[in-house]
Amino acid sequence: MKKIRGGSVAALAALACVAAGASASPALAWSGQSLWVGTAATVAGGTSCAAPGYNTIQSAINAAAIGQQIVVCTGTYTEQLQITKSVQISGRGPVTVQLPATPADATTTCDQQMKSGNPGNPAEQDQDEISVCGAVQVSLTGITVDAAWVAGTCYDALYGIVVAGGATLRLNKSQIVAAGAVPLNGCQGGVGVLAGDSASTPAQVGHLVMTNSTIAGYQKNGIVIDGAGSTGDIQNDIVTGIGATAQIAQNGIQVSDGAGAAILNTRVSGNECDYPSVCGADGITQTQSAGILIAATDAPVSVIGSTLTGNDIGVYYQADPAKAAPVGPTAVIDDDRFDGNRYEAVQLDQGAALVEDSEMSDGNVGVEAIQYTGQTFGINSVVSDITIRNMSVATVEVLSDQAAGDKPGLLVVSGSQINPSRVLNNSKNVRLVELADS
Repeated sequence: MKKIRGGSVAALAALACVAAGASASPALAWSGQSLWVGTAATVAGGTSCAAPGYNTIQSAINAAAIGQQIVVCTGTYTEQLQITKSVQISGRGPVTVQLPATPADATTTCDQQMKSGNPGNPAEQDQDEISVCGAVQVSLTGITVDAAWVAGTCYDALYGIVVAGGATLRLNKSQIVAAGAVPLNGCQGGVGVLAGDSASTPAQVGHLVMTNSTIAGYQKNGIVIDGAGSTGDIQNDIVTGIGATAQIAQNGIQVSDGAGAAILNTRVSGNECDYPSVCGADGITQTQSAGILIAATDAPVSVIGSTLTGNDIGVYYQADPAKAAPVGPTAVIDDDRFDGNRYEAVQLDQGAALVEDSEMSDGNVGVEAIQYTGQTFGINSVVSDITIRNMSVATVEVLSDQAAGDKPGLLVVSGSQINPSRVLNNSKNVRLVELADS
């Protein structure tokens, strides 16, 4: 498929939250003296911005004890950070970490292993602004990450932050303002935060807990949670793409290849692809950008109380095609708002998802289920108690390529406010059942 790269709703949502946080241990507490980083002249054992102990963040990381706090004073720090121990890093005033003019390859064990797994070009080793590697707990608070590579850079392994080797990163009140070449181009590198990597040898696991933070300026994806065992807990965040672009198909948040995530009260917008002859409105034959891309995973994923606006697709869902068809919903899309997603508010590929208590307006299609050659099992999803209005093509649609061997499926729509005249189904063997509230 071209887009990559049973119980109650409350129970399913809770399951997703538990899964997302299960491997992320409680944050470390530190009661000793903090290390101070600043731009003023250093003083041995310095404990203030006027008299810091270090002029670079990496030197403080190297000197820190396990779990120690590092206070970074106002300033711009031109360095790439490699974090292989548990530390807590917080900004005192505006703090920016930016790439040097000539970024270096990351050399952590995780990055070395990820190099061998790059399917596009095995010779490309990661270049990261920040690499968090190993069985560590790291927190970043009040930090701006500016991972801007020079114009024309074409490299598939460019990252603002990498979280791998079983690491947990807590990113709070921070922002990523660039991740990839600036201005962006059509190359497939440039991810704001990558947690885990299923293509690595061995596969990497990462855990991201992100709150009250923003990501923009990415080239390919804002956040990627990837690989079995990797988790994301994303709350009260903003992820913003560049908007309509003829350069590349961006995605705001990707959860893929066995990863799980809970996405709560988060706004994702501005992921629209206008690449000539490739991107477009056809949900089967053309490429589209997604606000949230849930792909090839049966781990629990929940999208709750979030706003998706100005994307090609608001949320795309696909269960793992390499496994058996799920018997109940593995993704819950609940109490969300979809405004002006130009092609589909929600697109349902093979597998079982529950979409409920949400509002969708202004676009081509509200909920679109797709059937095409290559699916290994069919659609088995439920849409319940949603409101759909102002769709130019259909409120609910089953779109099929009508090929021999297409897998049969079922889409149930219940208790929803839609215009029946705009319900379309061109498939031969997918049942679209409309039920009123009992």
